[in-house]
Amino acid sequence: MAQRHTNTQMFALERPPPETIEIRGQHYRLVRVFKHDFFAATCLYEATGGPAAFPRVVVKFGRTRGFCGLPSAWLGRLMRAHEQAIYGALEGVAGVPRWVGCIGQAGYAIEYVDGVPLDHLDVPPEGFFERLREVFDEIHARGVGYCDANKRSNILVGPGGRPFLVDYQLSLRRRDDWCRPLRALTRRAIEYVAERDLYHLYKHKRRAFPDDLTPEEDALSRRRGGMHWVHRKLTKPWRTFRRRFLSRQYEQGRLASPTAELEDHYQPEKATWRKDEKTEDAGHGPQPDRPD
Repeated sequence: MAQRHTNTQMFALERPPPETIEIRGQHYRLVRVFKHDFFAATCLYEATGGPAAFPRVVVKFGRTRGFCGLPSAWLGRLMRAHEQAIYGALEGVAGVPRWVGCIGQAGYAIEYVDGVPLDHLDVPPEGFFERLREVFDEIHARGVGYCDANKRSNILVGPGGRPFLVDYQLSLRRRDDWCRPLRALTRRAIEYVAERDLYHLYKHKRRAFPDDLTPEEDALSRRRGGMHWVHRKLTKPWRTFRRRFLSRQYEQGRLASPTAELEDHYQPEKATWRKDEKTEDAGHGPQPDRPD
């Protein structure tokens, strides 16, 4: 593949993340990069120098790389503040990793969960989706709509088959500090997102255990709604264009991630546009050190 001028603007960071960082007085070293896209680089760090409250943490470095000559660090800071508020609202919920702390101008760390993404398993453990429903119920009870359950990579199968939900970038939360009209509008939006969360939950269960669905669960797994149709009509052309653009950039040797050497594992989302030997040979089986 011929190497041309690389397009690093498509990635959140212009260069690899730091080899070492400090959080809460504890030093950590970089182990690997789970994912690096336009919005963030998600990395695994391991504590050094003795026992630590969090032996491993997942660090998400928000976007600081400029785009088309325009600064975009503000976007990374905004997204960090949003996710910090979400994690604060969900503190103590089983199935939600714990917030660890902020790093630099747009980064933050959360607890590492030793789990496997759902899209890396052919069949999840028995009873997994029932436990996942409990996690969703608690999240919704806290006034948060998850909004990204369609991505199976955001659903982790943790130790003992426990479910964990990660990546709250798109989530919505109740805002009691807003004026009444905005509070009402936000409440309705969260209620809608909560319905979509359950739709995706039981859609995943229907595909994995079609014979185990109750009539109610089966109905929920097929309840798309009018907004779902609108969303698909609007996003499908964009998704197709994006994948073609990224695929062409990659084939031309222009789409080179600054962290490519640290991403040595199978990434199903990247496989939609990248066709290289590493991706195709990695397979879909469970892999160690998955992101949370």
